[in-house]
Amino acid sequence: MLSRSQYEQLDCQYAHTPPLDDGFSASGEHYQLVHLLNKFGYHPHSREESFEITEKLLTEGWQQ
Repeated sequence: MLSRSQYEQLDCQYAHTPPLDDGFSASGEHYQLVHLLNKFGYHPHSREESFEITEKLLTEGWQQ
């Protein structure tokens, strides 16, 4: 589970990351998302997995 600060960082980055089906998306935003997940101890193996992990973590909320 994430701290409030981690949750807010992840939520902000997720909001800036374009959907995977957007062929003209800026891949740098996806790399930023993966970087945050790695920093928080989650290690996705693909962009798809990074979205799955992020959505799960944001649904769970943060730990007080």
